[in-house]
Formats: sequence, C-alpha cells, structure tokens
Amino acid sequence: MRLDKYISDAMICSRSEADRYIKTGKITVDGKTVKKPDHKVTEKNEICFNGEKLFYSEFIYIMMNKPQGVISATDDPKNIEKTVLSLLPENYLTKGLFPAGRLDKDTVGLLILTNDGKSAHRLLSPKHHVDKTYYVECDKDFAEKDIEICKNGVILDGELTKPCILTIDCEKKNCGTMVLTEGKYHEIKRICNHLGKNVTFLERITFGNLSLDRNLERGMWRHLTPGEVGVLLK
Repeated sequence: MRLDKYISDAMICSRSEADRYIKTGKITVDGKTVKKPDHKVTEKNEICFNGEKLFYSEFIYIMMNKPQGVISATDDPKNIEKTVLSLLPENYLTKGLFPAGRLDKDTVGLLILTNDGKSAHRLLSPKHHVDKTYYVECDKDFAEKDIEICKNGVILDGELTKPCILTIDCEKKNCGTMVLTEGKYHEIKRICNHLGKNVTFLERITFGNLSLDRNLERGMWRHLTPGEVGVLLK
C-alpha cells in the first residue's frame, strides 16, 4: 500500500497529517528516510516514526471504561446527549468507529469500540452466546431463591430469558454479579424488578473473555493489545 495510507492507519491520523510527517523526514522505511507519500510498502517493512516502530492494523479495537451520562451511540440526531465517540480524539471520528453492543446511559464499565463490522456482528449474534458479566447493586438484598429464578429464566415481553448466573456478594447481600448470554432491553434491571428490587448501580466488567482494565478511570480508553484482540475475537 501507499506509505501515507500506512501511516494514516497506523497512527490514527489524517492522510494530510501523514503526508506532512513523511515530507518532513519523520518516517523511515527499513532504516532509510522516505519522503514520498506514494512510496509502496508492505507489512514486512519496518516503518518508524521518529525512530519508534509502527504497527499496521486493518481495524481499530478500543476498550473504554464508559462513564455515566454518556450514550452508546455514534451520534445524537438531536444534539442533546453526549456520545461515547465524543470521548475520543477528533482524528478518530473519521475512522468509522462504533460501539460493539450498547450500555444504558447510566450504566458504566467495559465498552468495545471498533470499525470491524463483521467481527462485531459475530460478537453480538445470539447464536454465539458471548457471555457478559455485570456487577450490580440493588436497593434490597438478594435472596438465595433469586439464584434459581435467574438460572431458570424469567418472562420478559412474553419470552423466557436465557439462564442468568447470579452470584450474591457474601458481605453485601444487595450486591453481586450477573452473567448474561443475551442482550434484551434493560435486561438486568428488568430481571431485578421481577425479583422485587431496583438497580442502583450497574457496571459491565467482562465481555466474553475480556475483562475491564481497572487502570482505566471512568471515561478513559486505550487500544486493545494484539493479544486482547485475539482473546476477544476467539
């Protein structure tokens, strides 16, 4: 591919910014400075920016610790709500990123942003049953019987939910974790309502085999490592 496209994709920058880096001698290919944006390169070449090696990826995968008050959408037609994309740098907004699955406006925690539509569809497809774990706090204590009720499923909108694995916190009985294999509208909140409780705090902590990075503060994000991408897509 052209060197400017490689730089644009690897550094998440615009093509014009990539051209500027190339023409000002900041880019080397296999140890030699190249100043032509249309220079052809492959993934076998070692391409560096100011001496730091760059890695090309066809797609972008981001982990975000979603804060409250932000919607899981690419935009808000009414320009009222703040979206998760607004938490990213401006140069990411042209990369076609979108949330792979949604979290409610007041739900926090692990959210995956990507521009890999095919993989995102597979991750969200009901037939693949990707588990998602949530930490939940309610206004009333959970009871042991609630575990069996969740496991057997409850009726929502005339349909029986798939088994939900409830684990009650040993010390704070109004807290626990719930593992879902589907994504019905407000499912955890509605299950808890069925159990006679209201959810007061909800946080997604795992998506498949990927866990929320506890070093990420609310509203912060980072790229997934190649190993994490492999875990996610597996």
